[in-house]
Amino acid sequence: MSEKEYKRVLVWSGWLRLSHWTIGLATLVLLLTGWLVAESPSLAESSLDLHYLAAGMLVPGLIVRVALMLVGQEHERLTSLIPASSEFKAGTETLRFYISLGKTPLPRWYAQNPLWKPLYLLSYLVLLVQVASGAVMQHQPVVSGFYLPSVHALLAQALFWFSVLHIAGVSLHDGRGKLSDISAMLSGFRLFSIDRDRLQGVEEESVQLVSLDKLKRR
Repeated sequence: MSEKEYKRVLVWSGWLRLSHWTIGLATLVLLLTGWLVAESPSLAESSLDLHYLAAGMLVPGLIVRVALMLVGQEHERLTSLIPASSEFKAGTETLRFYISLGKTPLPRWYAQNPLWKPLYLLSYLVLLVQVASGAVMQHQPVVSGFYLPSVHALLAQALFWFSVLHIAGVSLHDGRGKLSDISAMLSGFRLFSIDRDRLQGVEEESVQLVSLDKLKRR
């Protein structure tokens, strides 16, 4: 049996983690308060105040994330959210992992899940549309033939299901795939396994040091 060693590598910067949790928590509050505004008239007024407060949290989170897409680390930039042709196999294997509920192997990747990359990018675009539509729809409900309250509600439903699937996915990664995705977004560190049998003949000191370039190519 091959002997494996696990290495903790700092992948996610503090700014990325701050934007991720700000966007995530703000989105959950917005979804809940938006639902209460629509479905609970007695709580609509207080829920709307919280809705605007959460929107005020979401905007700076999005600003930081968009800035990282332009000037952040290589794996935080906009280009990293566009799947490469070489990632097709990993994306397929990840989908198989989900369908089997974690019974098939989960492929390794350095930063973003290759299957979710386009969904991450789409979610940011949807959030930007939600911010814009939420800011103007009370004063101008119809824009270019679109009734903004309906658009806002429809996109909110899409964000709800994205959030559910995202939470379920990363939980499955940690539980069955052991990729430490949840703790990585807290500490910034991800775990990578190193097969020591592949490193026969390499000095011990060399085994202890693993370059980021090698990890990124896995």
